[in-house]
Amino acid sequence: MSGQPKRPAVQTIVIALVLTGAVTAAAYYAWIYANIGARTYARGTLLTDMRFFIGLLAVFVVLTFADRIIGFIAARIGGRKN
Repeated sequence: MSGQPKRPAVQTIVIALVLTGAVTAAAYYAWIYANIGARTYARGTLLTDMRFFIGLLAVFVVLTFADRIIGFIAARIGGRKN
């Protein structure tokens, strides 16, 4: 604990809000474009009916990559090696 720099609470809250907004926007657009793609390119097939699951898979993939990227950046900034 003593080795970590002190940040004001406002800065921590702003960073959390910005990252939450960015990740939420990425998930929303992944959901929207996955459903549009399923509706457009798989018209008349089973995939059209499975748009919900295709959207969930797309959101899972986007959030997984976002988690890895955020973890990498946090490790670089914080000096940790993971």
